[in-house]
Amino acid sequence: MAKNRSLWAVIGLALALRLVLASRMSVFHADEVWQYLEPAYGLVTGSWVRAWEFHAGIRGWFVPLVLSAPIALGHAIAPHSQLHLWLVRGMLAVLSLGVPIAWYDLARRFGRDHALVAAFAGAVWCEVFYFGVRPSAEGIGLSLLFPAMALAQRLRRDPRWRPAFALGLLLATGFVVRFHYLPAIGLIGLWSLGAGWRRTLSGLVPGFFAGLALGALGDVITGHPPLMWIWRSIAFNVVQGGSDLFGTQPPWWFVTYQLRTWGWASLAIVPLALIGARRQPMLLAIAVSIYATHSVIAHKEYRFVLLGTTTLVLLAAIGSVDLWAKRRFAVPGLCAAWALLSLAVGMAPIFRDYWNQGDVPFMSLVIAGEQPGVCGFALYEQPAHPALAMSMFNRDVPVLLFDGPEAAAEARAMVARYNVVEASQLNGPALPSGFHRVACRGEEYLNVEDRLQCIYVRPGACAGGVGDFAYQAAIERRGK
Repeated sequence: MAKNRSLWAVIGLALALRLVLASRMSVFHADEVWQYLEPAYGLVTGSWVRAWEFHAGIRGWFVPLVLSAPIALGHAIAPHSQLHLWLVRGMLAVLSLGVPIAWYDLARRFGRDHALVAAFAGAVWCEVFYFGVRPSAEGIGLSLLFPAMALAQRLRRDPRWRPAFALGLLLATGFVVRFHYLPAIGLIGLWSLGAGWRRTLSGLVPGFFAGLALGALGDVITGHPPLMWIWRSIAFNVVQGGSDLFGTQPPWWFVTYQLRTWGWASLAIVPLALIGARRQPMLLAIAVSIYATHSVIAHKEYRFVLLGTTTLVLLAAIGSVDLWAKRRFAVPGLCAAWALLSLAVGMAPIFRDYWNQGDVPFMSLVIAGEQPGVCGFALYEQPAHPALAMSMFNRDVPVLLFDGPEAAAEARAMVARYNVVEASQLNGPALPSGFHRVACRGEEYLNVEDRLQCIYVRPGACAGGVGDFAYQAAIERRGK
């Protein structure tokens, strides 16, 4: 009973951390918005900004379809609020609880102390709960594939049809969410095959195809060829080298960047992970496969290998108990140590900036949508596109874009069509007369006026159509 209370306390702590972070308007990467939230919002409202990836057909619809459920609920309850966003993040926060539970299960065979310390690390580790609440392939991948690892370990010892079917379902949906993890997914499947491998396969194979069918159904429901986006994405990003346009790094970049992200904490994590790998060599193989797969692709981003990174943290948590076992107050002491390590990484120079990342541009859109009487919205001379996210603005009004050498003249000619504008503080004086500044975001950039985004409002209503200045049409003319 005491063991259960301890586990429930850890899960409660994990939920609290995730819900606190879910209430913050921060975005790690633009893909969270334009690849997942925007299409999900579009499924509910019909209004969304279509990024170029959707025109190229290299993004799937399974995740947006799933996210559309909490968005629809939020709109049904409070359509003019940000409830739809909080519900999305709240759902992902609950789903992310599968990580500490899976870490508990993966370490339980080595003893209660191993299980509790591993679960606590999964609850408080900054990289786990930071990404766990985000509508991103990498964050959702954690919530699907760590429970899959726990099921694989169980099936190896006790092959049964239903858990095997569930494992196949998790592996397939993990593949649909982040197909780049296919080698790791294959290793997890192999891990499940013990002495009773025939019985495991009898559930694993149909479960995997059922998961693929769910992923394909998301595409079919939205009118797209089932799973064709995967092949198009591989062809564009890998064969044609399209992802290289966003930057390239050498093969060792993931390792060096991760060590920089962990900072001095890597001096503890790396050796402890090697100690833990003696207990769970398959976990080390899974982590290495993720790093190896992504290292051969020229374009690299820290988030891409998140599943491998956090698997190493799990191994380190297991290794820490091996190193400190049978000492007095071992579990409380190790839990405190993991909390301090997480705090050290979370407050280190690289990770510290992530907590408020994306706050300026997206909160500006929220503020614009909350202006009383907004009947038309314009974005004026924005530094990059897409800059509009209807999921954040959340108002059913025309949106215009004024960019380029003629922006000032065009804004004056179309002034009757909009009464709210987002522009930098530097560009604010060029707006038509009658607009006054009501709010700014980005006070940390006060010395760089073009990065201080402000909302300007004029009194009165709107009249007339938007024509060629409609935001979506305007960015498509620019090839965005």
